[in-house]
Amino acid sequence: MNRSRTVLALFVLLLLAAALVAFLPASWVRPQLEARLHGARLEGLSGTVWEGHADKVLAVDGSDLGRLDWQLSRRALMGDTQLGVDLHGHWGHFRGQMHKLDAQREEWSGLHIESDLVALSERFLPVGSRLRGLLEIDAARLVLQGRWPLDLDARAHWDEASLLGQDHILGFGNLQLQAQGAGGVVQATLQDDGNGPLQLAGQFDLSPLGWRYDIKAKPRQPDPALSQWLAGFGQLGADGTMHIQRSGGIAAASKGKK
Repeated sequence: MNRSRTVLALFVLLLLAAALVAFLPASWVRPQLEARLHGARLEGLSGTVWEGHADKVLAVDGSDLGRLDWQLSRRALMGDTQLGVDLHGHWGHFRGQMHKLDAQREEWSGLHIESDLVALSERFLPVGSRLRGLLEIDAARLVLQGRWPLDLDARAHWDEASLLGQDHILGFGNLQLQAQGAGGVVQATLQDDGNGPLQLAGQFDLSPLGWRYDIKAKPRQPDPALSQWLAGFGQLGADGTMHIQRSGGIAAASKGKK
């Protein structure tokens, strides 16, 4: 009889523990989420640890980045952290699935970023200069070690790209970037869609040892304003092409000494 009561008591305790874990309030996960947001703060928390919501994500300077929803897999109880996030703000939309691979690496999949660049450039560019257009970034796979991309498969589109200056509007057309990386080495290509006012082709290489880019750009049709803007990067070629080549880092320094 006593043994039966003990078993029953343990069973009840297990049920209570399971219920407690299932309904842990979202505030319990605040420190972990804020640590991943690099100084940002969460306000207006609701829901549970496993499915939660924040009315506001506040940047270090206090600006409102938007509302956040997350889903945390219960496999985290066994040390397997899988987290889905969805952030909506006036600047745009971010969503993705994160899987913690080990203490140093995390993998993102289904990553999607969409932004109205007018709103985004208000925050990062000097007064009087604004980017315009819709930027979309999709990454089928991104593995980070710290903040460095170890493996990457991503594409970006900048539709109706343009730059708004104090006294001019420069249109670039539709631009696209494709990037692949493995073992910490990233290679990317940049080009226009073949129909816009700017003819553009570029190659980028990035590794822990250095970086390099090679970009060629010229107006597709005569455009004095666009040509003048390109001339700000250096000497234009005889056909109006701007060719920019830059490199840096340990690899570039070693090559320069030979």
